[in-house]
Amino acid sequence: MTTRQFASQLRSLIEDIKSKGTAAIYCDNLIAYLREVENSPEPELTPLEIEKYKADLQNWIEVNKSGQEAQLKLFRSVIASGQSAIKSSFLLNGGAAVALLAFIGHLAQFKPSAVAQFGACMLPFTYGVLAIAVTSGLTYLSQWLYASPKAKAVKAGFYVNLSCIALGITSYGLFVWGLLATAAALKGYG
Repeated sequence: MTTRQFASQLRSLIEDIKSKGTAAIYCDNLIAYLREVENSPEPELTPLEIEKYKADLQNWIEVNKSGQEAQLKLFRSVIASGQSAIKSSFLLNGGAAVALLAFIGHLAQFKPSAVAQFGACMLPFTYGVLAIAVTSGLTYLSQWLYASPKAKAVKAGFYVNLSCIALGITSYGLFVWGLLATAAALKGYG
């Protein structure tokens, strides 16, 4: 019962009593009536109120679903970007190592004394491949830890993720180092 319904019912009850010739209402009778109202079951909601409640609930569900979908898309985007970075670093360092190895193999036929100079240039590329291979493995460990319901595991997953980022950047740095070393060796070779 709403407040208005209660007030309306109380007014009509008092008017009914007054029309029957009662000039005063005893407090005990009024208190007994109010107790009866308090103990009566709540009336059912009107169909309009039920529909409004359903609409509000459906709106809340849709807003939460939309937010969840947006977070999932963002997460997938981050994973795809990370995988692209791993692939490109692997291709850079691995391709450079293979190209330098082919060059050294060809150089060994004509000038074997220069092989050692270019062999040292290959180390940064191979370390870059190793760093990015470790990064690739650690990303799976990171995701496994993130999926854990334990807070400590999720925190550990965060730190493993940071180490993946650091190793990825290191791999790119090793590529630059190898590139500069190879360029210097080629200048000295000529």
